[in-house]
Amino acid sequence: MSTELDMLKISVNASAQRVAKLRQSVAKVQHLFPLGLPGAAALTDDEEESIDALILRYSQCVSMIQDQLFRGIAYLEQEDISDKSNRDKSLLMERLGAIQSAEDFGTAAMLRNKFSHHYPEESFVRLQRLNLAVDESRFVISTFENIVEYLQRKGFN
Repeated sequence: MSTELDMLKISVNASAQRVAKLRQSVAKVQHLFPLGLPGAAALTDDEEESIDALILRYSQCVSMIQDQLFRGIAYLEQEDISDKSNRDKSLLMERLGAIQSAEDFGTAAMLRNKFSHHYPEESFVRLQRLNLAVDESRFVISTFENIVEYLQRKGFN
């Protein structure tokens, strides 16, 4: 089990680095939100790049939690997730106590998916999603912190 634990530690460290960058992005753009159509039209190139960085980092953090940390925890807890959907994995993580809410994490994952399918003609819909990004980023950061606390409680750190 030490190889799997080592792999989980590597994933936790990599996730921690991404979460730190996500925190920086939230701090850098939070003053821009909530964002309306006039405000969105007036964004500078630097502000747009900062928002793009937030979205990228948010998406990376959600993916790392869902794909690497959930898998590592399940393995160490001797739970077979090979045939489970992402929703089932989230429900398992909630049941184990690694995350607070599978439903809320599902919302975070859905927002990540929506960001990856942006079409220019949907600017108002994109704006609505962007206005969720800062709060959802804070939720993802909190979820990562919950996972770290869980791993410490379980002696997996």
